[in-house]
Amino acid sequence: MKFVYGLFEISQRIITGIRTPLFLIILTGLFYSACVEEVDWKLKSQDNGRLVVEAILTNQTKIQQVRLSLSFDELSQEAINVDDADVKVTAGGEVYSFRRSLLDPGLYLSREPFSARKDQIYTLSIYWNNEIYEASEELSFVAPLGRITFLPVSGGDSLKINQVAPVYHPLEQSMYEIFVDWQPINPMIPRGARLFYYTFSTIDGNEIFRPAMDELIFPRGSRVIVHKYGLDAGFAEYLRTLVMETQWQGGVFDEASSSLESNISNGALGYFSVCAVLSDTLLAR
Repeated sequence: MKFVYGLFEISQRIITGIRTPLFLIILTGLFYSACVEEVDWKLKSQDNGRLVVEAILTNQTKIQQVRLSLSFDELSQEAINVDDADVKVTAGGEVYSFRRSLLDPGLYLSREPFSARKDQIYTLSIYWNNEIYEASEELSFVAPLGRITFLPVSGGDSLKINQVAPVYHPLEQSMYEIFVDWQPINPMIPRGARLFYYTFSTIDGNEIFRPAMDELIFPRGSRVIVHKYGLDAGFAEYLRTLVMETQWQGGVFDEASSSLESNISNGALGYFSVCAVLSDTLLAR
């Protein structure tokens, strides 16, 4: 998955208004003044070449997608797409077969639109290289969409996202996928950007004190498309571990890297999830 930008402003809003003990301020200062050791990552080739699965089924009636690739050795290497697999999803006696996309290598599309429903178990089955890979999940719950706000910058002609969702909520876990499309405003600029925001039911130092990320500045009047995915406990933990290894690396409370826990059998990597989704489209004003 391509995760861009961060949630530094949200963490700042969480900290705002909290009376911080003096010893914590001093301790935080010591962490910030500590030296950073440069690490040369050496990936073992025998750990790679494994099947990587990216699959999110939703409750929206549409052509569902599954992406397959292979893990690789070099950090700068492009993913190796898998184009010779048989992919299907079964649920409630129904079988949904997938076909390989001719335009996007590694992408598999359902042959017909369908939507995930409550109280059914969905099983993803992949037959590739004489091996079978499977995972089963049920539809998650999604809480109502919150209000998204924007802040003016550059004299008011441009905007940035101000508020999407809290990084922590004790009763909710969700992922916000946001597309910002400014092509109708300025066709000369490459079209739009995609951002991800997260709400988790757990919180620790890595989340609050994560490193600052670049902000997305876009023209006033841009179209903003929001998809909110409800996350079950397993997928939420997978995504939380993923962002700790990517967006949240380099903060004050860095932890040692660890492997992502997959729910797919036979040693495959990645995750299969079935998410309830809410969507909205608005103009950034």
